[in-house]
Amino acid sequence: MLNRFSMLAMFAVCGLMWNAGEAAEPPFQVSPEKTELCGLLDYFQIQIPVLANGKLVGDLTHAAKYTSLTPEVLEVNSEGLVSPLRFGKGIIQVEHAGKQRKISVEVKARPSGKNASFVMDVVPVLNKGGCSLGGCHASQFGKGGFKLSLFGYAPEQDYPAMARDDRQRRISILQPEKSLILQKASMAMAHGGGRRFAKDSYEYRIMHTWITEAVTEIDVKEPKVVGMELIPMSRRYKKGDVQQLRIIAEYSDGTKRDVTARAQYDSLVENIATVTPRGKVEIQGPGQTAIMVRYMGQAKVSTVISPYKEKVNLAEFKPNNFIDEHIKKRFDELGLEPSSLCTDEVFIRRAFIDTIGTLPEPEKVKAFLSSKAPDKRSQLIDELLGLTGDPARDLYIEPWSAYWGMKWGDLLRNNRNKVGDGGMWAFSNWIRQSLRENKPVNEFVSEIITAQGSIYQNGPANYFKIATKPEDLAEATSQIFLGVRLQCAKCHHHPFEVYSQKDYYSLAAFFTRVGNKGSVDFGALGKDTIIKVKSSGSIRHPRTRKNMEPTPLLGEPIDVSSYRDFRRPLARWLTAPNNRLFSRSMVNRFWSYYMDTGFVVPIDDMRETNPASNPELLDALADHFVDSGYNLKELMRAIMNSRTYQLSSEPRPENVANTRFYTQYNVKRLPAEVMLDALDDLTGAQERFRGVPQGTRAIELPDPNYASYFLDTLGRPKRVITCECERTSQPNLSQVLQVANGQLINTKLATKNGRIEQLLKAKAADHDVFKEMYLAAYSRFPTKQELANCDQIVKSSKDKREGYQDVMWALSNSREFLFNH
Repeated sequence: MLNRFSMLAMFAVCGLMWNAGEAAEPPFQVSPEKTELCGLLDYFQIQIPVLANGKLVGDLTHAAKYTSLTPEVLEVNSEGLVSPLRFGKGIIQVEHAGKQRKISVEVKARPSGKNASFVMDVVPVLNKGGCSLGGCHASQFGKGGFKLSLFGYAPEQDYPAMARDDRQRRISILQPEKSLILQKASMAMAHGGGRRFAKDSYEYRIMHTWITEAVTEIDVKEPKVVGMELIPMSRRYKKGDVQQLRIIAEYSDGTKRDVTARAQYDSLVENIATVTPRGKVEIQGPGQTAIMVRYMGQAKVSTVISPYKEKVNLAEFKPNNFIDEHIKKRFDELGLEPSSLCTDEVFIRRAFIDTIGTLPEPEKVKAFLSSKAPDKRSQLIDELLGLTGDPARDLYIEPWSAYWGMKWGDLLRNNRNKVGDGGMWAFSNWIRQSLRENKPVNEFVSEIITAQGSIYQNGPANYFKIATKPEDLAEATSQIFLGVRLQCAKCHHHPFEVYSQKDYYSLAAFFTRVGNKGSVDFGALGKDTIIKVKSSGSIRHPRTRKNMEPTPLLGEPIDVSSYRDFRRPLARWLTAPNNRLFSRSMVNRFWSYYMDTGFVVPIDDMRETNPASNPELLDALADHFVDSGYNLKELMRAIMNSRTYQLSSEPRPENVANTRFYTQYNVKRLPAEVMLDALDDLTGAQERFRGVPQGTRAIELPDPNYASYFLDTLGRPKRVITCECERTSQPNLSQVLQVANGQLINTKLATKNGRIEQLLKAKAADHDVFKEMYLAAYSRFPTKQELANCDQIVKSSKDKREGYQDVMWALSNSREFLFNH
């Protein structure tokens, strides 16, 4: 017994020693550890992750040695790509740093008995080779008499084009290698598109096998790709690191398949990371980008984070709220150090312009700058948003509703050219009133989507006068409220998204019962239009000719048998708390209005392959938005109270080109209407617009049909498309001339009732005049040097009036005035 206990103790000690040694240097992992292959074309990629505390920190795939212990069944290349040679069981040995792991593999025949399928195998080859791109055989008329569908979205059209058309010269079953499609693609024969794959490549083998097996036709019962897993989805790297991606396709029958060798790869920024056609990522420099992966209508991205510095000191960046917590985490991951806080002078001007599109009055500026209250910035934010609860302090509800009414008017394309004067005013008034009430955004959108009745009496009904076709309504609704651009999917599968023609027309089906009819109830205003719900209506898929069921994007068809108006279930889905498309889109849009760039750019193109710069913060803000009851003011309050928003616009030298990680406040030019109003406030000369009461500000104009060469030159949108890009801020010579020497600015400087004349009548001291101008233009007092410069300008002028005008002209033409900083 004693000997047995001694032996047990010895084994226990040995076990402890082995475990301790392994804990210090654990055996490397391999993925997959065991797998099944279906058919002799079913390759798979080995991946060797390096984990620390459960987090991926490295990859050994391209540093390991691979050996097939069953070379008659399997072969493996130096990068870990395994290919089957015959049916049976095999083993791949993986070796690194003297340690070994084995992967067991079983190769089985496909249920069809064939190794190659046109849809599952050939179409991916055509996609990856670029044959089915718009510039090649998928162009409108094809190339060389050979036409394919774009991105292989219609394989039933591609099959006869390859197997039967042109007297079947493209395929030679008796001599597969003589097939025209193989010879041209491998450049054995002259080919205008160049070599698409080599004769010894995986792609060539797929095509050759398919031809050898008598060009098997399409099996309609064959499972379809319904999802895709990308490994890893995100990782932190350093320059020189290598990462092998692994792609697993998910099929409608529940099966999964490694398609790493078949997928298409693109780096969004190649000076940060490059990627090979087999998914090998190599880090070239610092920054954040993504590797886009596409396969059979599925698309995903793998985020690459390569820090600028390994360690940064963020002790001074003290978070004010959850926004800053997420921003600070991203700073740490990317090795970025932010700018310091902005001054009070900068903050009050920034907050006023961003929130109400209006410059603060000099007296308000002086009161704010003199205040010693530690929370004066938060108090100012609440005043601007009308959230103090004190009517004496909530003075900015009207300018707030006017400014954001202008923004919503742009998005919703409110324009009298489409809906007439009466409809335009009804829509504008409804938007403004909804904002005054701080109506929850989900209710605001629901009322638009379900609107009906007179466009003169019910403002949101004009949405269905601006766009009348189900297709146009589907495109506008998805882009405005979901940030999804569906236009591509009208004709073919979206090239960089999961949306297909089926998704497009299924969404359009919600609007098929919306109609309109004329009315003469408002004859004095012109012919009224009544938006109504019809008793029937449908839309067909243009290719299959099937009637489409109303279906939310990427969702299941909705049972609309109990609904006369299909828009009601659409509105419920659209604004539901669990619809991340809606909340993320709204948050991204309003974040961009404050921070100049959204997490996703462009802000209305929120596809899977256009990743957010800070997806965790985007999700957190979306959650906050939903939890607040879709309260737009609460969203703005959170953004403005963050330290991130209050950072200086002066970037650190290393961050000059960085605009998407918010290391500083991004400087932005004043919108056209805001700039005109700012010139009015500075000069004291109110612009007059025909057709509206005197004193109406530019941000209060209900549509763009008020003549103003200044506004048009400075980028006022025409409201004819739903894209944010319609409002331009790019500088041009016409803008420079208009601001510097246009008739408008010269007229305002010389107006008889303007600020300069009032200051002259008051006989104020020159320095007091200059301080008043600086407070009105910049929300700050001038420096001693600036006062001296102003003195010099006045002394060199023929009189004070001309001198004051020259000073004000210089202020109005400075970057500090024309930009929000």
